Order: sequence, then C-alpha cells, then structure tokens
Amino acid sequence: MPVAPQSIPDVEGYIRSLLRNVPGAVYRCDVDAAFTMRVLGDEIERMTGYPARDFIANARRTFESIIHPDDRATVHREVHEALAADEPYALEYRIVTASGDVRWILDRGLRACDATGRGCLDGIIFDITPRRLAEDARLRSEAAAARAAELEASRARIVAAADEARRRIERDLHDGAQQRLVTASIALRLAERNLTDAPVDAVMLLARARRQLDAGLEELRELARGIHPAVLTDRGLPAALRALADRATVPVLIDCGLSERLAPDVECTLYYCAAEAITNVARHAQATQVEVRLRRDHRMVALEIADDGTGGARFDGGSGLGGLEDRLAVVGGTLAVDSAPGRGTLLRAAVPAA
Repeated sequence: MPVAPQSIPDVEGYIRSLLRNVPGAVYRCDVDAAFTMRVLGDEIERMTGYPARDFIANARRTFESIIHPDDRATVHREVHEALAADEPYALEYRIVTASGDVRWILDRGLRACDATGRGCLDGIIFDITPRRLAEDARLRSEAAAARAAELEASRARIVAAADEARRRIERDLHDGAQQRLVTASIALRLAERNLTDAPVDAVMLLARARRQLDAGLEELRELARGIHPAVLTDRGLPAALRALADRATVPVLIDCGLSERLAPDVECTLYYCAAEAITNVARHAQATQVEVRLRRDHRMVALEIADDGTGGARFDGGSGLGGLEDRLAVVGGTLAVDSAPGRGTLLRAAVPAA
C-alpha cells in the first residue's frame, strides 16, 4: 500500500525536532562574509550564550562576529577553498562567548541550494572544548616530560664530564707532578746519605728539605685521591672503599657483597657517597666505629653507612646530604637517612644495577 506523502507542516515539525535533538547546532547560512544565518538550532545558545534568534538574518549580530579574531581569516580561507573544490569542510576554530570565554567548535558543512536554487551552506556546529582542553593538557604534559628528560640527560652529562675531568686531573698529577716530586725526594735521600763529611748544618738543611718534600708529596697524593682515586678506576668500588677505610680517622669496617664491576658513573656516585658520609662522621658524629655495607641484587645496588655516633643528621643541616641526593638522582638513585638523636646514623643509597 503506497505511503501518502507528508504534508509541509509534518516536514517542518520533523525539522524542528531534528534541530532540538541533534547534539550540535544545525545551520543554513548564506555564502557571504558575515555567514548570515537563515536557520540555526537552539543548541547555539548553550555554546555561545547568545540565543539563535540573534543570528537569524543578522538581527543582533553576525556569526562571523563571534569567531575569534585570530581565527577569522583562516575560517574564511578554508571555507572558500572547500567551496572552490566542491568538497565538504570540517573546521576547528575558536569562538568568543557572551561572557568573554573562549570555546572551541567543530564546524562541518557543505555547499547546498535552497528551493529557489539560491546557493547556501548547510552544516552543524559541535562544541569540542573539553576535547581540545584535554589535548592541550596532554601536549603540555608531554612537553614538560620532554623538558624534564632533557634536563635529566643534561645533568647526567654534566656529572659525567665532571667525573672524567677528575680522572684526567688525577692522572696528570700522578704522571706529572707526583713523579717529579718522588724523583726529587729520592735524590735528596741519596745526597743526605752521601754527605757524611759535610758540615752538620748542610746535612740538617738537606734533611729538613727532604721532610718538607715528603710532606708535600703526601698532601699531593691525598689531593689526587680526593679528586678521583686511581684505585676506583683500576680496581673498582670495593677496593676503593677499603682504601678509603684505611685513610679514615675513625675505624671503618667494610662488608662487601659485590664481586663484579659496576658502571663507572654508578661506582663514582657510590664512592663519593661513602666518602662524604665517612667525612661527616669523623667531623661531627663523635662515633667510635663506622660500618660500610655494599650489596647487589638483580635490580639494585645498595650502599649503607652506619655509625654509632650522636645522630641527628638532617638534609637541611649543612651536612652535604642534599648534594648527595642530587648526585644519586642523576643515576636514578635514592637516598634515605635514619638518624635519631643519640642513636647514630644509618645512611642508605640505592641505585639501579643496570
């Protein structure tokens, strides 16, 4: 049975229902600079704060007037490019609402003709502000993460360069100035032994010069070890920790459960953590003993320095712990301190083994 054609009122009712229920503002507008609206859905009021009637035939304002000033030229250009190619357009741009807020919309449309054959644009406008804000937040987050990663990489390069500079200075001191001073000290010893018939004053002067030279040589060796100990480069962290313990002014016990070499930057970091901690104990803790424990599992390397001193160490107490924490962070490590007053201090540095 044939279906009777719909009457004009029924079609108009269908269009009105469509305009109310589509999740966007359906429109028909003229192809002109103002985008003069002929039909516009009520959803536009939620987006812009202006009722649809304000835009119909430009009664109170043109639609073009609410497009963000920085986007107007782009909107006009892209609409006319689509029309020239006889293709639909899909534009994302900003509008300025009645309250002055800026919102993002997606405008989809195409060329059409009305019943009289007059050209127009038919389309629909969607509010995409939440999606654009989420995208902007994601991009900002990614940019911040990229900046943080570059900062971390830059900091690691700076520390690596400083460590390499220390190694180079230590080699230069060892191969240059120290060797010359050692040679001079040996020559003075030989001269002192051979001058058996020399005046006593001459022998005393030679002996005094030799003692001063030996003292200066020892200071130079200590300086070279402080810059970068050769034993750390040649034999690794456990040997360097034992050498550190031998020179300490407080008894230091070494308990090492590490049998293999670590990455150079990790070895340097843990060595200087131990050196700084032992120096702090000797200067401030009034301890009778320090224990240094070194362990590794499949994921982490842990260095613990424990003393039986006065305790009370804090990151903000000028103890250098903040600097150690920063240095550990460069190699992905962490620093923890347990230092109750009167109960000694336990410092634990943990660094990824890989």
